[in-house]
Amino acid sequence: MSKRVLYVGGLSETVSDEQLKVLFAHYGVVMRAYVIRHKHSGRSAGYGFVEMNSGEAALKAVLGLEGARVNGDCLRLYVTPYASAAAS
Repeated sequence: MSKRVLYVGGLSETVSDEQLKVLFAHYGVVMRAYVIRHKHSGRSAGYGFVEMNSGEAALKAVLGLEGARVNGDCLRLYVTPYASAAAS
């Protein structure tokens, strides 16, 4: 399977890009992880994206983390319809 990008919603304001990467690394190789931030304030928008090295790793992450609580907030995840090459 090709690389896959996951949408990760329900992130608390305190979650960093690095924390997101570490969280997902338990399920496979993370190519890239980033939290979306508001343009003017730099504060977290409450969601981000994680690019896994395979579709299998992405599905494992969704199964393992969907509904998990991180810093008190409940995660919402899904595999985006775009492979990483299309999203770049």
